[in-house]
Amino acid sequence: MKQRLCIFLLFVTFFLVRVPLFGEDKLFQDPQIEVKEDVKETKENIYKEFEEFVRVIKELQDKYVDEIQVNTILTNAYRGMLSGLDPYSQYFTPEELEDLKIETEGEFEGVGIEVIVKDGLLTVITPLIDSPAFKAGILIGDRIIKINGEYTENMSIRESIKKLRGKLGTKVTLTVVHEGNPTPEDITMERAMIHVKSVRGARIVDDEYKIGYLAITNFQENTVEDMDTAVQNLLKKGMNSLILDLRFNPGGLLSAAVDMADRFLEKGVIVSTKGRDKSQDYTYHAQKLGTYRNFPVIVLVNNGSASASEIVAGAIKDHKRGLLLGIKTFGKGSVQSLIPVDKGEAALKLTTARYYAPSGICIHEKGIEPDIKVPLSFDETKALHLHLATIDTRMNGDREKGSLPPENGVQEEEPPYVDIQLERAIDILKGIEVYANRKGIP
Repeated sequence: MKQRLCIFLLFVTFFLVRVPLFGEDKLFQDPQIEVKEDVKETKENIYKEFEEFVRVIKELQDKYVDEIQVNTILTNAYRGMLSGLDPYSQYFTPEELEDLKIETEGEFEGVGIEVIVKDGLLTVITPLIDSPAFKAGILIGDRIIKINGEYTENMSIRESIKKLRGKLGTKVTLTVVHEGNPTPEDITMERAMIHVKSVRGARIVDDEYKIGYLAITNFQENTVEDMDTAVQNLLKKGMNSLILDLRFNPGGLLSAAVDMADRFLEKGVIVSTKGRDKSQDYTYHAQKLGTYRNFPVIVLVNNGSASASEIVAGAIKDHKRGLLLGIKTFGKGSVQSLIPVDKGEAALKLTTARYYAPSGICIHEKGIEPDIKVPLSFDETKALHLHLATIDTRMNGDREKGSLPPENGVQEEEPPYVDIQLERAIDILKGIEVYANRKGIP
C-alpha cells in the first residue's frame, strides 16, 4: 500500500513540473520576478491539494465498508475530474476505449441516440435516423430520467451507454420528458444493430425545376465520397439546385466536414480551431479543385444539427454560398482530442479547442441562426420523425411487413405527409430560378 502511494506521489511530482507551462496568459504579461513568485505559490498550493488527495485515498482504503483497490479509486477520480469540466470530456478504461473504436466504425449494437449530461440530467442531442430510438419517438432535447426504471441523475455518459446497450433483440424502456411537456413518458424499444448510413434519400424532389435533395445523417470517412456519387447522379438527371438536409445530424469527423464544405466553396476559410495550447490553433481553407459547379443551395438545419454539421452550415452561410433554413443549430462547437494514458491502454477524451466559423463567431453553446426561420410544433416534429424514419422504405416502394388489408378489401391511403421546411426550401429555389431566368443569369 505505502509503495503504491509513493509511486503515485512521484507521478504527481512529475506532473507538477508541467503545470506552469499551461498557466494563464497573465503569467507571461507580468514582470519576470513576479512570474516566479506566482508559479512557486501555485506549486505549493497544488502540493497541499495532492497531499489531501492521498489522505482521502488512504481513508477510503482503511475505512470504507468494503475493501477497495487503488485502481478503482483513481478511475473514479479521473471520471469525476473530467465530468466537472464539460459534458464532452471523459475518461475511458481499456474496455471502454475498445467500445469507442467500435462506435467510430459506423456499426454497433444499441438503440441509436447521441446523449450528453446537461444540468445533471441525461439529455438527447439527437436520435440517429433509422435507429430504434428514432422510430420509437425519442426526440431532440428529451431528458432521460430513467433507464429500465433506474434513475439517471448523476449517471455518467459511459455508464448510461452501457445500460442502453445489450444483446440484439432485447428491449429497453426509457422514461423521458419531452421539451414543453412535463409528463414523463415510458418508451420501450428493441435493441438492434445500428448501421450508420451517412447519405440517404437522394432524389429529384421537383421534376419541373429539377431540384435535388439529399440528407447527410452523420460524418464518417466515406461520407463525402458517397455524397459525390449522389450529387453526380442528380446532375445526370438534370439537377439545377440542391437541398442539403443536415437535420438530426449530430456530427462526426472534422475532416469529413471540412471536405464537404470544400465541395461548395472555391476559396476562403472553412473553419478555424483555437485552444489554450497553440498546437490546437489551425485554419482550414477551401480549395478550387473538386468544387461542385455553382448551383443554388439551401441547407436544412434544426436543433439536432451539431458539431460537424454546424461547420458545414456555418461555412456555407458566412460565404453566402447558400441559405440556411429551419431553426437554430445545437451549438456543439468544441474539439475533443483522444489522449492515450496508462501506456496507451486507457485514454482521456479531452476538450482541447473550439470551432470558429469563417466570420470569427464561436459556435460553441451559441449555435448558428438560419437565414430563414421555419419552426415546427411538437406534433409537427414527431410527424417529421416518422416521415424520415420511413422515407427509404417508401422510395423503394416497399410496404410495412405484416400489414393487413382492411375488411372491405379497399386500402385506405393516409394523406401524404408535408415536410413544411422542405416545401419552403423548394418554393424558395423555384423563386430563385424564376428570378435568374428573368435577369438572364446563367
